[in-house]
Amino acid sequence: MSRPPAVRRRRYPRRSRRGQGVAGADAVEVVEGIDGAEESEEHAGRSGVRSLDGATATLVLVTVAGIAVRIGLWWQDRAFWRDELALIQSLDSYSAAQLVGRLSDAQSAPPLWLLLVRAVTLVAGDGERAYRLVALSAGCATVVVVAFLSAQLVRRRWAAVIPVVLLSTISELVFYTAQTKQYTADTLTVSWLLLLAVRLLRTDVTGDGRGDRRTRFAFFLSLAVLPWVSHGFMLSAPLVAGWVVLCRIRPPRASSVGPTPHRVRIRRGSSTLGLLAGLALPAVSVLAAALHARHLTSQVSDFASYWTDFFGPRGEPLLRWVDWHGFVFRDLAVRELGFATWWGLLLVVAGLVVAVRRQPATGIVLVLPLLTAYAVGVLGMYPFGRRLVLFCVPGLLCYLGVLVDAFAGGVSAAGVGSAVRRRASAVATGVGAVVVLVTCWTTPSRLMHDLNYLYGIDDYRTALAFVATKWQDGDVLVVGNGDRPAVRVYGPRLGLPPEKGLRAIPPDSQATRARCAMPAQITSARRVWLVSGDVVPIYADQPSRYTLIAPLLPRFRSVWHQDRGLVTVQAVMPGSTPNARPARCLDYAPVGPAGDPERPATTLPAS
Repeated sequence: MSRPPAVRRRRYPRRSRRGQGVAGADAVEVVEGIDGAEESEEHAGRSGVRSLDGATATLVLVTVAGIAVRIGLWWQDRAFWRDELALIQSLDSYSAAQLVGRLSDAQSAPPLWLLLVRAVTLVAGDGERAYRLVALSAGCATVVVVAFLSAQLVRRRWAAVIPVVLLSTISELVFYTAQTKQYTADTLTVSWLLLLAVRLLRTDVTGDGRGDRRTRFAFFLSLAVLPWVSHGFMLSAPLVAGWVVLCRIRPPRASSVGPTPHRVRIRRGSSTLGLLAGLALPAVSVLAAALHARHLTSQVSDFASYWTDFFGPRGEPLLRWVDWHGFVFRDLAVRELGFATWWGLLLVVAGLVVAVRRQPATGIVLVLPLLTAYAVGVLGMYPFGRRLVLFCVPGLLCYLGVLVDAFAGGVSAAGVGSAVRRRASAVATGVGAVVVLVTCWTTPSRLMHDLNYLYGIDDYRTALAFVATKWQDGDVLVVGNGDRPAVRVYGPRLGLPPEKGLRAIPPDSQATRARCAMPAQITSARRVWLVSGDVVPIYADQPSRYTLIAPLLPRFRSVWHQDRGLVTVQAVMPGSTPNARPARCLDYAPVGPAGDPERPATTLPAS
């Protein structure tokens, strides 16, 4: 039989009610632990100085490495890509009051996040790095918060390293850390919410309750403010807050599966009443933020159609539901969690089971963001997939740390003698970590591949910068209708005259013609520059670079053609092209400022 866990007793002086020093006998608090764990605490008790053990040092190094990966991508100063451009055109030109309302070109983001980005750019400038500082800060802080969260949930600090290693190289999370998008704010705020919830439910309460009061204050303040910073937080907050209150009112039974790694004290009575009273304002704030977000997304005409694959197939046969679940969870595993195979989800489920058996309250709270996202996806209220569910990732990764920790504990319990148990625990932790990393880790080579070929690879900055260097009086710039945000953002930065920018729009009639009617701005131009991205084609069945130039060839000849990533730059000058083919004609309109409709009411008249 294995030895029972060691029991250490710490003595704290009991203070009098008036705080006048020590009163009576010392108060004794029993702390249960695992043999061989928390050795640095024992050393700190003897020497008065906390030593840095190997596991903690490794956790710090891995956290720093994850931050360095994100800073490195941000420092590359990549050009804004199409999703950023669609949002930045509003950040460039809208007032603070307008940013709280509907944004240009079917974009939506939390209002406080938008105002924070605006405040930072007022100080740091309007360059790419400045616009991404908020996302970078949130992405780096997420790594730190997850390190603290995982350390709270395991009995062996080495196991806490696993979630941080996995989080550090997930391609999508790394990418959005260096983009002007709100998704790293989602991961940070939800991770912070889970950390506060775990602390409220089980750990680190000082003898006089001051730590509990500080945690509750941070919890209530976060619930009141952060729904306006993050949609992921807004969705997760009601279920997490409700679970915390439920557990504080009626604490779950103690687990029978081994000792808990920390002292577990769930405060009741007046503390519960304080929780309920404190939730009044946050409840109003979360509801208001949800209604505001719902109002804005309802004004985006193509929001539901764009995300249709990630809404539950309501009214469909059972087989369609099975296919949908397979699709969304495989996508979650491979894309958002960065697993090598969707089978990695089985390890997450195993970690969930272990965490719930250890301590139901904290074991369940980590999965609540995923359950919320799944529920609103099934109901058709919010897409359950891709970057919109990145906020579920930190909690799920922590289950893998718990799983490795439990495996090491099981192997250690079979040993005889403290030295044997420590060695067995170390070997088991290493084996479990290898299994998890082989199945679930995004390798650096895969990360580099994804960043180079899957995310943000169109480059309007280089294309428009080339046009700006060659620009002469009498030139005209024509872009596809879907490329107009690039001209609105980069045009002023590069010095391109805004009145010379036109966008090409497909007309109602798509019949081909040998010679198309065109506005005088084009027919009288000395040279016409054509800039187009094939990711947002004018016609679905034809590359935009051909769609733009084909109607011009009866009047102009091509003098320049070059591809810049997924963006093509062409130049034509007067002079017909021999053997020009009939082409589908286009309507033309000024690019205009942010907020102009996608299809203007009127187009330029033909000459």
